[in-house]
Amino acid sequence: MSDAPSAEPDSRERSLLEIAEALAGAHGAGELHEAIDRVAEALGATSAALLGAGADPATIHVLAASDDAEIGGLALSLSKYPEVRGVLESGQPSLVTDVGTSDQTAGCRRLLEERGIRSLLSFPILVDRKPVGALLARFADPRVEFAPEVLAFGRMATALIAVAIRAGRLLDPLRELTRRVTFQDANEGSRVRAIERYRDFIDSAADGIVVLDAEGRVLYMNHAAESLTGYARGGLAGHRLLNIVAEAHRPALAAHIEQAVKAERVANFDLDLVTTSGDKMTVSVASIGVLSEHMAAVFAFRDVTLARQLERELRRTKEFLERIINSTVDAIIAADMKGNVLVFNQGAERILGLRFADIAGKMSVREIYPVGVAEEVMHLLRSSEHGGPGRLEPIRRDLKNVAGETVPVTLSAAIVFDDQGQEIATVGIFSDLRERLRMEERLASAQERLALSQKQAVAVELAGAAAHELNQPLTSVMGYAEMLKKKLGKESPHARLVDTIAQEAERMAGIVRQLGSLTRYETKSYVGGAQIIDLDRSAQSGKGTEE
Repeated sequence: MSDAPSAEPDSRERSLLEIAEALAGAHGAGELHEAIDRVAEALGATSAALLGAGADPATIHVLAASDDAEIGGLALSLSKYPEVRGVLESGQPSLVTDVGTSDQTAGCRRLLEERGIRSLLSFPILVDRKPVGALLARFADPRVEFAPEVLAFGRMATALIAVAIRAGRLLDPLRELTRRVTFQDANEGSRVRAIERYRDFIDSAADGIVVLDAEGRVLYMNHAAESLTGYARGGLAGHRLLNIVAEAHRPALAAHIEQAVKAERVANFDLDLVTTSGDKMTVSVASIGVLSEHMAAVFAFRDVTLARQLERELRRTKEFLERIINSTVDAIIAADMKGNVLVFNQGAERILGLRFADIAGKMSVREIYPVGVAEEVMHLLRSSEHGGPGRLEPIRRDLKNVAGETVPVTLSAAIVFDDQGQEIATVGIFSDLRERLRMEERLASAQERLALSQKQAVAVELAGAAAHELNQPLTSVMGYAEMLKKKLGKESPHARLVDTIAQEAERMAGIVRQLGSLTRYETKSYVGGAQIIDLDRSAQSGKGTEE
């Protein structure tokens, strides 16, 4: 065991003089804090506090503390401080040399150990032999052995405090501090007792539970709340919960506290808390209206930080996928096995002229197909052909738009299965073929026109070549025919034959001229169903074009 630190005799005397001087001018918590700070220093304690009894026998009030200059007036339940209660009841000092083994601290052992307190020293403050308060000193050293000089100094310090109270210098501030906390309203005492009634329930809850007054000050919180937030209940007691709430959520929390205190229904809500490490925690809060009649709000909360993060991630992923689905030009349609439409992207709305908001829950996916096609598609999906069971490689089918018109599409589809292999939905991707077919028609027409143009060019070139090649022999034939006619004369029996040769040659020359004037390719039927060039029409078209 180690001895508690103690001042030398001269030092103790100086400390008593300083304490007496501080008490002589004490008229409030600030001056009391200075005196108690001197007491803690002289005792070698980690901290010291001056406690005053109030009107409620179950409550004691912190009038001053060495480690907090502004704590004056904080109400504490004596049930949590059995060593203080023992001092007030017996009027004798109390020594706890090891809080981990003492029966006096069994009810608050965990809280004391969490705050680093290992030993306690308590002295009663007697006025007219009646305990009106206590001087409580706390030590961080375990199993401290208190020297007689330390105990003597404690008794002298409390005697000085009692003299100051008896002389009236501290009586009024003490009464004022007690009155400010104890008599905030007529129900304060009953509220403390009510909290005590529910204390076992609150402490045993797995969720964090905090009890607040109408102004949001913490009256009580359980161990689960301490673990979640990192704040010890003693550290938050008497302070507003808003101080550890994210600023954006403070107005909402204040409104919920007001509702709870008035016994109004409070819907579950999320709240962002700032833990002792500075991290932000999201909790789901539910109101428990067991203390509303005592002007207190009881809130239970659990950590949902991870759940809310996952929800936000899922929401962002869903929105991203929706943007991808809606950005494609193809129609994407998904439906459950009853035909109820689940997904109907903007491509589907554009192709079919329907809006998802208008058909959701009202229209079966079968209605977008002509009669019998939906059944055929499901048969193909379940067959081993066209991609295997559950998949359908692109095939050509028709859909019906809102006007009942046929829309040709390329369809690929799949069946969606759950973890047990059960069919739960179908999804299809439809590519609109109307523009493609129109382009194919225009291309085919252009190809036909090109082929015809090529034929015309060949015909014109061939005709020109034929006319050029035939002109010379025809000219010779016609020239020799004229020479024969002149040489034979009109009386010759062969003159008629020569005339016939000249006439036919002239007719052939006309045909050659027609060939030379061809610019288009016009045909006419011939024997056996064959098609031959219509020289008259082709030559006429050429003349008309020239004209």
